[in-house]
Amino acid sequence: MAKMTETELKARLRETEQDNLFLFYGDEKVTMRNYIEKLKKRTVGSSEDSFSLRTIKQTDAPQAIIDAVLAAPAFLAEKIFVQVIDYDFTSVSERDMELLIDAISSLPQSTVLVIASPTAFPSFAKGGNKRIMSAVEKHGIAVKFEQLTDTALERQLVYWARLRNVKLNEYNAARIVSYCGKDLALLKNELEKLCAYKANGEITRDDIEKLVTKNPEARIFDIASFIINGSPDKALVGINILLSQKESAQTIISVLGGFYVDIYRVKTALESGERLDALAKKLNYGNRSFVLQKAQRAGKRLSGKALRLSLDTIAQTNALLNSTSADGKILLEQLVIKLTLIRTEEKI
Repeated sequence: MAKMTETELKARLRETEQDNLFLFYGDEKVTMRNYIEKLKKRTVGSSEDSFSLRTIKQTDAPQAIIDAVLAAPAFLAEKIFVQVIDYDFTSVSERDMELLIDAISSLPQSTVLVIASPTAFPSFAKGGNKRIMSAVEKHGIAVKFEQLTDTALERQLVYWARLRNVKLNEYNAARIVSYCGKDLALLKNELEKLCAYKANGEITRDDIEKLVTKNPEARIFDIASFIINGSPDKALVGINILLSQKESAQTIISVLGGFYVDIYRVKTALESGERLDALAKKLNYGNRSFVLQKAQRAGKRLSGKALRLSLDTIAQTNALLNSTSADGKILLEQLVIKLTLIRTEEKI
């Protein structure tokens, strides 16, 4: 057989139950775990007995995998389900690897074997992992679970909300993704929190602002807003919190600069007569166009001169941060004060 995408795997599982060898890897762990459970349920139902269901982990010897896949099903059972979880085959000896490849290549039809990495991120580019990958590609199905696009994540959130009888439009779903990132498990947790709060109602922007735990990027956007609105004390508190959570000064200044660049793009576009939705499309912002709307609101408090000075000051601070041994915290605090003064075009 060969490699498949998650979409192809879904179609394949609807068509046949004959496949019995799978390798799952990649970044999207929630979807991967769902497919492991789906295959487990299809193979042995709700059975949790140690005869029908075998779990092999890194602490087990390679022989344990061989013994499990060659074992006969339990009495009155038709199949056995073997899951090899987060196993790194790079340290397996040559002799054991040959035995493993033989076992995988001649897998009994009564055995369903799933080799998966639901928490680890192994490389299959070389060594034992590559040999396992080659064997599965030849005799079974290998699936790389790619992280979903922003649009796919937004639709997933809308779908999950609908299942819970809660309304969520795609623009507010995009706001949740913007605040939380692409981790599907984290997004699901945040959505469940919102759904429990709304209980058959509709999730609003205010609900999201109140309840969703923001990722560092979203918090840095808030810091920029504090500066532009003339609240440097709040901006400094936000920076200190991020630094205490081990966020690097380089990341903070990079995201901060990105937000000011968005303000510049919006201001320039609007001054030339371009519509905000057209700019969002040109920049491929999709449903995240609210980021540009936020930049538009922020830009109303900055003159063109102040915005250019701000960008220059951010660039200078970034250069100092990357070329000297100066304390990043001190440089960021100085930057906040400078940007706060610049917003009123005062001399610094």
